[in-house]
Amino acid sequence: MKKLTIERQFDVVPEKIFEGFTNPEEMRVWWTEDTVFNIDLQVGGSYSIIREEDGITYTMTGEYIEIERPNKIKYTCGMPDFSSIMDTISIEIHSNGKGGSKMIFTQEGEGINAELKELPEGEISESEKGWQLGFDLMEQSWNNRKK
Repeated sequence: MKKLTIERQFDVVPEKIFEGFTNPEEMRVWWTEDTVFNIDLQVGGSYSIIREEDGITYTMTGEYIEIERPNKIKYTCGMPDFSSIMDTISIEIHSNGKGGSKMIFTQEGEGINAELKELPEGEISESEKGWQLGFDLMEQSWNNRKK
């Protein structure tokens, strides 16, 4: 089964990255100002992220499987309005000991497997493009706060 793995280096401590995936105020920088977040950040807790774009409501939901603040988050992820498939997202965050961090993001499951299987050699999947855009927006926000 194919999975999507993205590794990124950020010039922030692990806690900042962790907050970027778990704290609604930090998440807004890569979602939108009017996104609604419902987060029960505990193992077995659920979340929903709801936003509207061009008259279409997008709802992402899932359940937290593993939480090791600030170094690991693992959760299921799906968009039930479009598919019953739930993938699993794992985010590992490691300090580089110099105020920065390495993040390893992995998405696996039926949904991403089907997308990647159809992907022509050398192409970047739409899922990867979307995640990378979100990571770029997080990084831009962190860099702007340093100035």
